[in-house]
Amino acid sequence: MAWRESLLEIAKNVRNRGPVAIIGLGNTLRRDDGIGVYVASKLRSSLRNVGGVEVIVAEDRVDYAAKELKELKPNLIIVIDAMEFHGSPGEVRIVKLEDIEEPYAYTHRIPIKIAFKLMGIEAPTYVLGIQIVSRDFGEGLSEEVKVAGDEVVEFLSKILRGD
Repeated sequence: MAWRESLLEIAKNVRNRGPVAIIGLGNTLRRDDGIGVYVASKLRSSLRNVGGVEVIVAEDRVDYAAKELKELKPNLIIVIDAMEFHGSPGEVRIVKLEDIEEPYAYTHRIPIKIAFKLMGIEAPTYVLGIQIVSRDFGEGLSEEVKVAGDEVVEFLSKILRGD
């Protein structure tokens, strides 16, 4: 199933049952690793007046996100992050957190599963991963990754606003 259809199905099942949390992870000084931060920052702006949706720009601080989630008690968590799954540059995949073997080529200090488990977070969690081109030091996203990020922003904004 393509990522858009997967997200529609996931959102449909929980949208009216409580808060949805979106977490953007990444390091903006490591090129494409910053895609989660880029997407979450744009979503925070486009969804700021949408009730029941909380966007957390956590960068590489999974522990910060976990602390925020513990207070929010969401019914769904979507983590947006750069991934290395040997796909095409900019390819998007959505995977249940429990199905990911960590580390999944990430730069975060604490693995997500461990942080969430320690904080007692049990909401269904999905990772929306975008295949990177480069994690070299430097700023700016590759064109393929930025285009994919913009598509994710547009799609998530639409379904979470109920358009």
